[in-house]
Amino acid sequence: FTHSSPSARVMSVLFAASFNIVSSVSIILVNKQIASVCGFDFILTMLFLNFLTTATLLEGLAALRWFEKKHLPTRERWIVAGMALSTVLLNNCSNEANSVGFYQITKLLIIPTVIGLERLQGRRAVYSQKVILSIVVTGVGVALATVSDFEVNVRGSILALMSIISTAQYQIWQGSKQHEHGVTPTQITYSVAWPQSCAGLVCALLADVWLPQVKVLFLMRPSTLLEHKLSGQGDLYWIVLCNLLAVCTNISVYGLIGKTSPITYQVVGQLKTVMVVAFGYIFFDVRVPWQWLLLRFTGVAIAIVGVISYAIIKNAEAKDKKT
Repeated sequence: FTHSSPSARVMSVLFAASFNIVSSVSIILVNKQIASVCGFDFILTMLFLNFLTTATLLEGLAALRWFEKKHLPTRERWIVAGMALSTVLLNNCSNEANSVGFYQITKLLIIPTVIGLERLQGRRAVYSQKVILSIVVTGVGVALATVSDFEVNVRGSILALMSIISTAQYQIWQGSKQHEHGVTPTQITYSVAWPQSCAGLVCALLADVWLPQVKVLFLMRPSTLLEHKLSGQGDLYWIVLCNLLAVCTNISVYGLIGKTSPITYQVVGQLKTVMVVAFGYIFFDVRVPWQWLLLRFTGVAIAIVGVISYAIIKNAEAKDKKT
């Protein structure tokens, strides 16, 4: 096939989607393995290593001219980096404290949370009845999937709520900064990559080495890295794998966004949701009667219908505005 042939483009999209699905699903499961099975619950140390790996990757891609370097103003670089750090931290804390299925299902609530936060912050966007209906459908699906989870707990629920709010606010900020300063998703990620790494290093030293008691503020266990003993070489292999997957996930996201429509990207995202919930049940979650398992996946399916409907409706409304 020639590079420009339809078959070549289809194969390119399929490869990008498959690469993104495998890497994104795997990193969630590997993070769960490291924190819950290996007992290496030093999330900030893991975040620093992931941020450092990502920053190094983006520096290399910039040197190869895969994208043009462009920075946010210095103050905003650090603000966005700090928000990103707290968002990823809360996401990983939620993953550690909850079942993998509950962690992934609650992420479907990010879209309605974004809309709610925009309202609270004075952004009076008008949403059609179809959009509101799709959000209601998503909420019903999440409720069904959550009520069938036997591992729901107070600590995990609080962390999940904090994670959803933090992620939604970060998405609002990231979107507004992109439009305000005319940068692409790759450029804004590169702009905050090194500030993220520096902040991650300071926070890891503070919370995992010097003052582990501060982790209690994030409902984390006050363990210290210097006193931790690895159970074997396997723990190191999982940590290395996590960082390699962080690189793969970042590369695949950039590749997938550039090759697909917003609707395709949402479909791929929801396929990942189903796979994470399924593999989470197989490898980590407690066994439940098949009736409850059926209810969980029914809820996931309903929520996914709501999210994909939202993407289709918003995409159609955006096209109507252009015409």
